[in-house]
Amino acid sequence: EIRSLAEAPVLEAKPRFELLGTRQLRATVLTPGGADPDRPLPVLVDPYGGPHFARVVRAHRGLLEPQWLADQGFVVLVADGRGTPGRGVAWEHTIFRNVAEPVLEDQVDALHAAAERLGFLDLTKVGIRGWSFGGYLAALAVLRRTDVFHAAVAGAPVTDESLYDTAYTERYLGMPQEDPEVYARNSILDDARNL
Repeated sequence: EIRSLAEAPVLEAKPRFELLGTRQLRATVLTPGGADPDRPLPVLVDPYGGPHFARVVRAHRGLLEPQWLADQGFVVLVADGRGTPGRGVAWEHTIFRNVAEPVLEDQVDALHAAAERLGFLDLTKVGIRGWSFGGYLAALAVLRRTDVFHAAVAGAPVTDESLYDTAYTERYLGMPQEDPEVYARNSILDDARNL
C-alpha cells in the first residue's frame, strides 16, 4: 500500500459560468466563497482577451487565482471576447487590423450584462488586471474607457505595436509599412495623457 501525503487544497474555485450580452460572451463570475453577495461589491475584471488563449474554461486550476481575488471581497469577472479561440474562424478574425476596439468593447459589454443580470456588481468601483495581452487590455481599458474602469494593473503590456514581435503583430495588423495608421490606432502610447 502506498500512503498519499497530498495536502488538501486550501482553496476551492466556485465559478458561475455565464453567457453575457448580445454576443453571448463566455464568462466566469467568481464571488467570495462562491455565494451571492448581500450587497454590491467592487468588481475586478480579469481578462486575457486576446488570440490563442481562452480563460473561460472548466479547469479548476485556472480559476484558483481569480477565486482567491474574489475571496478578498471582489466580484471577479473573466470574459472571453472576440478574437479568443473556440468560437469559429469569423469570431477569431474579428480583430484583424483592429485588436483594440472589439476586445475592449466586449469587456465593457460583459461587465454591464453581468451587472444587469446578477445585481451585485458595484459599477462605481471597477478595476481591471491582466498580463501580456491581458496587460495591454487592462492599460487600454483604463486609458480609453475611464467612464467604466477606475483602476488597472497592466503586466507586460504591448504599448507600441510597431515594437512588438513581428510574427505575432503582422498576423493581426498587417505590414506596418503598408498602413502605419493601423499600428498607431492599436497602440496606447498616445492615450497616456488620459491617466
